[in-house]
This record gives sequence, C-alpha cells and structure tokens, in this order.
Amino acid sequence: MQRGSNANGVRRYNERLVLATIRRLNGASKADLSKSTGLSPQAMVRIVEDLERDGLLLRAGKRMGGLGQPSVIYKINGENGYTIGVEIGRHRLTAVLLNFDGVVLATHGRAMAFPKLATIIAEVRGFAEAQLSSLTASQRASFLGIGIAMPWFLGEWQKEIGISAEQAREWQQADVEETFRSGLDCPIFFENDGNAGALAELLCGVGLSLNNYLYCHLGTFVGGGLILGGQIQTGRHGNAAALASMPVPGRGGKGHDYLLHRASLYRFESLLRDAPLRDGASPSMVEFLEGHPNMAQVWIEECADALAFAVIGANSLLDLDAIVLNGALPDAVIDRLIEVLRQRIRRDAPRDFFEPVLLRGRMGEIAPAVGAGLLPLHAAFSPNLGSLLKGAED
Repeated sequence: MQRGSNANGVRRYNERLVLATIRRLNGASKADLSKSTGLSPQAMVRIVEDLERDGLLLRAGKRMGGLGQPSVIYKINGENGYTIGVEIGRHRLTAVLLNFDGVVLATHGRAMAFPKLATIIAEVRGFAEAQLSSLTASQRASFLGIGIAMPWFLGEWQKEIGISAEQAREWQQADVEETFRSGLDCPIFFENDGNAGALAELLCGVGLSLNNYLYCHLGTFVGGGLILGGQIQTGRHGNAAALASMPVPGRGGKGHDYLLHRASLYRFESLLRDAPLRDGASPSMVEFLEGHPNMAQVWIEECADALAFAVIGANSLLDLDAIVLNGALPDAVIDRLIEVLRQRIRRDAPRDFFEPVLLRGRMGEIAPAVGAGLLPLHAAFSPNLGSLLKGAED
C-alpha cells in the first residue's frame, strides 16, 4: 500500500515537472523535456501522452532537424482552465482574467484613496461575474478560483500614506481572509503582493530564463519577492524579501532608515507634488515625467542610493543571477533607475562582489495581479516536494 502511494506521489510530481518545463520553454518536444528534466525518454512518452489525453497539453506543430521523423512540439492548453487574479494596492485595485497558459484575457483597474474591504469584495465579485458570463459553460466549469495579492501589512505605515487609525483597523483584523472566502463563492488563494509579482515574472516574464533572482516592485511602497532554484521562496511567515522594511543608511549617510522611505512611489509623489502618482501609471503622470525629467531624476538618485545598499547586501548573501525591477512607472524611468543603480553598485560594492544582471521586468505594473491569477495554477500544477507526499493521502 505504501509503495503504491509513493508511486502516485512520484507520478504527480513528474507530471507537474513536465507542465512547468513546457511553460518555461514555451513549447517543447518529448526529447527536449527528457533532456531538461532528467526523466528517461520512455517515461517522458508515457507522461506526455497522459497529459495530452487529459487535455492539459496540445500539439502545436512539428520541428524539422537532423535525421528521422520531425519532433512534435507540445504546449500548454490554455483552454483547460481559467483564473482571476486581484492585486489590492494601497491606492488601486487591479483585476485580471487568465487562461491556463497564463495569458491575460481581460483587465480591470480602479483607483481609490484607500481600499475598503466591502468595496473590494463587491468589485471583485462584479468583475468575476462579468468575465465568467462571457465564457462557455465548459470553460466556466474549468474555473479554478481567485488569487488575491496584497501587502501583509496593508494597514500599517499610516503616516506615510495619510490614512486614519479607523481605516487601518479594518485590514488589521484576523478575519480578513475569512471575509473574502465568505464573500466570494469560489476557491480563494492569498499571497503577498511582492511574492505574486515575482511569480508572474517567473512563469510569464524575464524569470523564464532565470533560476535565482530578487524581484523588486516599485509600488506605493517598495516590495519584493525571492526566486531560488526556479522556485519562489516565501519564508516561514510568507514575508521573505520584504524589501520595504530593509534597513538602509539615512539620507546623507546619517543614521539609518528603511527602504520604503527611499525607494517607494509615495516618496516620489511627495517630490512631484502636483503630479498624480498612485499604484497605476496614469497618462498624466507619464506626461508629467516626460516634461519634467529633472523631477524624476531627484527620486531616481535617492532611490538608487538606497537600493544599491540593499542589493549589495542581498547578493552577497545569495549570489543571485539577477535583480528584476518592475513597477507603476514608465519604462524609460525604470531603465534610467537601472542605469543609475548599476553605477552605484559598481561604486560601492566590495572587491569580491559578483555583480548580478539588472533587468526591467516584462509584466509591468500588473505583475502582482497576474501572479495572483497564477496562484491557483501554481498550487495545483507546480512541482514541489510536497506533491511527492500527497499521493499517500489519495
């Protein structure tokens, strides 16, 4: 009995491994998969045929090359499942509809002074009802649930974002998750917004070609996520890579501060004064930055100084492939930040420092929402050691 249970766990793990590999390779042959996963060609034939029969894979064409028959290329069947991802920011709600392949099918955004729980639930319910009604009956039957990404400490740092104790108290209650579950009639998955953004880049963005990187999201508060060995590392409390609370030198090198005070958009907004700057990069903000490049430069210099300190420390500990930066900013501003950050790192890093590549993420400001939408897929189909044990429960 135990032997059979272990076999079920191994099969489950191998199937998840194949799906994850095809997703990261954006299509692969059985030979590609055998080489990438280390599984035998015979085992790969059986696994791929089972996944194709179950509707999880489809044939996307053939590749010619070498001797013998052309190789069949398999891809994820996007029609096999649908999810909704929601990011609850301190000043904005973003929702997306994804298919099984992680393709964004619909988006919705709403700016707000500060989120109210009842308003958020109503908004998410309305988006879900509208999007699911546009699917066929068979597509609705494959709906996997809603992923929600939000800061774990949404109601903290009241002074920085100008909210009252009463506004904050609603998000400090222990029953927030249960309120969402009772208000939304479907499976619900929760994750820190930084981790969700890192997951989006891992499965759909620049992380497809990386194994170890620190993700930095420039939102109202700076946030982060950590990928090691191609897996997201959430930590004991789900708060790994909490960049906002990382200690950095104070302005002018005096005393100490926290990264959120130096590398967050609320700080950028205080410098811009009359430019509307929230969790979404509105056209007026983009136009303002294009017309006032010096104003952006002030924040970039300050942000890069603090980020360089954090990056040097993190990379000295973890020896990363890359640092990935995303956020609610025009690409040109992030690119300029990367340029200045690289200069600061080269100026301040010790001699035995291996400099990581600095990259702008592909997913942009919707990365946390997309990552939230990937949570149901990741929970059900991502390879992990836990899946080896679940067979014992079957």
